[in-house]
Amino acid sequence: MIAYQFCFVASRDWGCTRLYSSKCFRYGYKNGARSGRKQSNAHCSSTRINCIARNFQTSLQNLVKLLENSFCQERNRQSRATVILVLASCLVLSPIQFNSVDGSFGSVPALAAKNRFAPGTNEPVVKDPEAILRNALPIENKTIRKIQHSLESIPKDIRTRSWSKIEQEFKQANSLLDKQKDDILSNILESRRTEARNLLDNLISHKLPSLRQSISQRDSEKITLFNVDILRDIAVLEEDMVKQFPYEVPKEFDHLPQLKGRAVVEMTIKKANNQKFDLDGQLFDKGQVTLVIDGYSAPVTGGCFVDLVNRRFYDGMKVIRSDGFVIQTGDPEGPDDGFVDPQTKRKRLIPLEVFAKGDEAPTYGITLEDDGRGAAATVLPFTSYGTLAMAREEFDANSASSQFFWLLFDPELTPAGRNLLDGRYAVFGYTINGQEYLQDFKVGDYVEQAKVTKGIENLKQPAE
Repeated sequence: MIAYQFCFVASRDWGCTRLYSSKCFRYGYKNGARSGRKQSNAHCSSTRINCIARNFQTSLQNLVKLLENSFCQERNRQSRATVILVLASCLVLSPIQFNSVDGSFGSVPALAAKNRFAPGTNEPVVKDPEAILRNALPIENKTIRKIQHSLESIPKDIRTRSWSKIEQEFKQANSLLDKQKDDILSNILESRRTEARNLLDNLISHKLPSLRQSISQRDSEKITLFNVDILRDIAVLEEDMVKQFPYEVPKEFDHLPQLKGRAVVEMTIKKANNQKFDLDGQLFDKGQVTLVIDGYSAPVTGGCFVDLVNRRFYDGMKVIRSDGFVIQTGDPEGPDDGFVDPQTKRKRLIPLEVFAKGDEAPTYGITLEDDGRGAAATVLPFTSYGTLAMAREEFDANSASSQFFWLLFDPELTPAGRNLLDGRYAVFGYTINGQEYLQDFKVGDYVEQAKVTKGIENLKQPAE
C-alpha cells in the first residue's frame, strides 16, 4: 500500500515538511529502537530549503507513479480516500506546478536534465563505480586525469554511435600517454616506478593499439572490453601517485581501526536451503562479489568494516533486509545488533563519516543536511548499483556498528544526485564485480565467506 512506500514526516526543528521514502531512506537496525528526533538549533536556511524542495520534487514524481497504479488497482473506498488525501497534500505542499489541463506535474524533461548533474556542481553524475573510485583518489596530476576522462567518455559516445568523437578521445589519450610518459612516471612513488614503467610500456605498445583497431572496426563490444581494461591500468597508476594519506583523522577516533588507503574484499554469497542464484534463467550455486573499500574517503568506516572482514565476522551472516531497494546484513545472532569488541565487552560504534566535495577531510558525527549543506555533493555518492554504506539508527548519526547495506540503485526511485541518501549515510565503497548476483540476494540468504584479498597492509589498528 502507499503508506508503506512513502510517508510524510513533519520536521519541527526545521519548520518544513519533507517526504521520506521508507524503503529508500530508513536503513536502521532490525532491532534498533526508534527514538524521537532530538531537538536541534539548526535553522531553516535557504540552502536547506532548496535541498528539501529538490528531494521533495523527486519523491513526488515517484509517488505520482505509485498513485496512478493505486487508482487502477484499489477497490476499497477507504483506501481510495487515503490515496486522494495524500495527493491533495502533495498539491498543496509541492514546489512543482500542477498542470490542471493534462494532470502533469512540472516539467519532467527539465527535471530529468537536472538529474544529469551532481548537486551543487556542473559536473555530470557518474554511475560507474570504478570511475567514482578513480575520481576519489587524492591526486593532482592533470595529465593522468585528462587521459582518464578522455577514455571514460568513450562508453557514452558508443551508445550514441559518435564515432568521430570516440576517435578524437582515443587520440587525445594515446598522445598524452606517449608524450607525457616521463611526467607520469615522475609522479609515481619511487618504490612503484619500475612496475609503473612496465605497465605504461604495455599500454602504449599493446593495449592502446588493440583499442585503436577495435575503434576502426566499429566493434562496440571489443571497444568496451579494451577500454575497461585500460582504465583499470590507469587507476593503478593513479593510486601509485598517492604519496601519503592526505589528512589527519581526528584523534578522538584513535580507538577505532582506520583504513589508510584502499582494500579489496572478495565475498562469496549463497542462497538459503541450497537454492541457486537465478540470473535471467541461468542458475549458479554461489555468487562471487568484489568490493573496493575506500579508506581515502572513509578511513574510519572503511577501517572498521575491513577489520570485521579480517575477523571473519561476516562469514555466515544472513541477509535481514532485501526489498528491491537495499540489501542489509551484518546483524549477528543473539541479543546484540552490532559488533561487540571482545576486549572492551561493549558494542563498537562508528561515527557518521561523510566527505563532501571541496572539503579537505570528512565531516564527522553530523549529516551534511544538519550541517547546513544538504545540497553539497559527496566524494562517494549513492549513484552506483551496489554502493556500500553503513546502516544506523534513524535519529542517531553515530550508531553504526557492523550492519551495512548495498544500494540497488534505481534511477526512477533514487535519481543520481537527487536522492535522500547522500550526506546522510556513510558510503565506504562500491561493488565492482558480481553486481548481478545482488538482484537475487534475498532475506535468509547469507555471506558464506568474506576475505580481504588486497590492501590489508593499509588497515591500521588502534595500537599501531
